[in-house]
Amino acid sequence: MPSILDRMEENLFDAQLARLARVTGTQPHAEFLREMYALVRKQYIEELKRRKIRLHPLDGARLDEVVSYVFYYHRFHTSHLPPETVEKLEADENYRAVLVRDVAVYIVINEHLNVEKRSNTSPYSPEIAAYNMACSYSLFVLGSFRGEDRRMLGINNLFKKSLVTAKSIAALLAAGNSCDAVILWRHLHELECVLIVLNTKGDEMFFEYVRHMEFFDLEHNPDAEAVQARLSEECKKYGIKERNAYVNYGWLVHLDGFCEGYGKEYRLNFKDGLQKAAGQTARHAAYASASKILHPSAWVVAIRDDKFYKFTVFELFRSLVNIVAQIKTYLARYRSFSQRQGECDAYLRTIDGYLNMIARNNKVIASKP
Repeated sequence: MPSILDRMEENLFDAQLARLARVTGTQPHAEFLREMYALVRKQYIEELKRRKIRLHPLDGARLDEVVSYVFYYHRFHTSHLPPETVEKLEADENYRAVLVRDVAVYIVINEHLNVEKRSNTSPYSPEIAAYNMACSYSLFVLGSFRGEDRRMLGINNLFKKSLVTAKSIAALLAAGNSCDAVILWRHLHELECVLIVLNTKGDEMFFEYVRHMEFFDLEHNPDAEAVQARLSEECKKYGIKERNAYVNYGWLVHLDGFCEGYGKEYRLNFKDGLQKAAGQTARHAAYASASKILHPSAWVVAIRDDKFYKFTVFELFRSLVNIVAQIKTYLARYRSFSQRQGECDAYLRTIDGYLNMIARNNKVIASKP
């Protein structure tokens, strides 16, 4: 009869496998993975002994981590194969032996020999948790929209991309990779500006933006010749000599006043084009600073990580405030397309409270030396 600990382990295995099936949308072969888990666990102990690694209490790989390593190893090698091939592979002694050996080594090296970078924060720290909370709640509400309206769906996807990017920035900060977080914020700010323009400058701007996307992948476009011809015609029509600039920002010519101000107030670039159209010119200094570390430079080694950390935390807040403001406008317009209209109303009432939590946290960060 299994002991209490054995039953607990079995229940935890089942729960973790169910979670992995849910997040990947796959139906794994539970018995095969259970067998591989048991063998990997034994091999993991042997690998620790072989490398003379002595663990402190609670420092061993967790059950959910071991299950995840086994699950994703098998998924990586089989997700593209037909079911009959996967079945043969699962019965193949060589594949099974390699899986057990590889996964045990992955776990030992990644979990016990990995030199982790020290971080001044954590996913559990209030400033990171608050960012994740605001983004997760926003994603939850945006995920409730259904319908055939192309603009509604397209703007929704851009919102989701921006929020997932914001969560990725928070994750980089939590892991101590603040320099990388600065670089990713730069990308988020560009996306933020696109959202502001598309969400505030009239419905047709969205369709011009989508239409303009044709110019980005000419190499794989079956109508490349026709699209190239249209690109040349549009450059000529608007008096644009820099073809690459038009490919990147040409959709902005459909903004009211852009063509009249081209070469004076506006240009086809980020600073004097997209950023200005979005009303974010005052933040160009921050964007320029982030651009300096996009490629390795003296900045990367000369500036302390905590400076990058503070920079990113504060700029991420400004970006999130702008994105949430656009989400509010979006919800007010498209509320009827949501399957959770009550949640949309609750979001409008409560999201500012979440942003205020971030603002309070940022005051604490600003007060630290």
